[in-house]
Amino acid sequence: MNRNLLFLLVAIVLGSAAWWTVKQNQKKNTLDKLDLNFAIPDTASITRIAITRENGTKIDLARKKEGYWEMNAKYRVAPNLMDLLLTTIRNVEMQRPVAKNEAETVNESFKTRFKKVEISVDNTIYKTYLVGDDAPGNLGTYFKFEEGDPYVCHLRGFTGFLSPRYNIMEHEWRDKTLFSSSPQTLQSVEIKYFKSPTDNFKFTLSGNNLNLEGVQKYDTTAAIRFLLGFKKLYLERYLKTFDKRTRDSLLKVTPEWSIDLVDIDKSKSHVVNFFPTNDEDRSMAYLPQTQEWISVQNPGLRPIKIRKFDLLSKNQ
Repeated sequence: MNRNLLFLLVAIVLGSAAWWTVKQNQKKNTLDKLDLNFAIPDTASITRIAITRENGTKIDLARKKEGYWEMNAKYRVAPNLMDLLLTTIRNVEMQRPVAKNEAETVNESFKTRFKKVEISVDNTIYKTYLVGDDAPGNLGTYFKFEEGDPYVCHLRGFTGFLSPRYNIMEHEWRDKTLFSSSPQTLQSVEIKYFKSPTDNFKFTLSGNNLNLEGVQKYDTTAAIRFLLGFKKLYLERYLKTFDKRTRDSLLKVTPEWSIDLVDIDKSKSHVVNFFPTNDEDRSMAYLPQTQEWISVQNPGLRPIKIRKFDLLSKNQ
């Protein structure tokens, strides 16, 4: 074989191999890039997340400098739900491109069913993508950029759907903390029983002084146990199904008992009126300051649903 021809063939083979290697690396790099496209590793830099349904329903989540998240400029966001969303935003990755035989159906579904996710850093939109239907087989959720192709995305090590984490139901995002006051921040707590006023009592706190109104001696241990019951108490859910007529009718009923708590932090001060029910597991209550009805599980109320007699010193 001619020596020059041999060198030419070798050059062609080596060149072809190099071209194939470059293409494979480009493909791999492209997939690696796609794998990171939807994720934002530094979620601490995120200042706002807006989630909008195709029908215009919107949830606007904003990070406050005080360290909590606020929803629609009205309500605090439940910390556990916010952590779940941020974890998803940080770790979501492409599982696979959408197969050709499903692409048409998936793209068609994005025209009528999607959630638009706008993520801002320093109050400037940093990344926007669409979250669509859940993929068959409980193996991920369809994601796409507005002008891009859809992909099945997932969280590594998690089997299930991601769409519920991008929830747009306002009442489900709300922080369900009812009381979060410590004995160091409380100013007063008053308990009233409307049908038995002799059971009513009121604690006032000033500095290191804890006074039970109208009582010289009281059971200190019982008092501290009572006050600690307000350190972390959650409501079960907000009751949104009452129409105006039902609400007005309920408000004509005398409450069974009430709590009037005053904290140094005014946002933690609450009046809660509890109404009689036939449910042994939960109580129904009304929040006058926001004009909302809630349910609270009874086990959480037991440490604070006490009567004046329970606080009296046994030596009195």
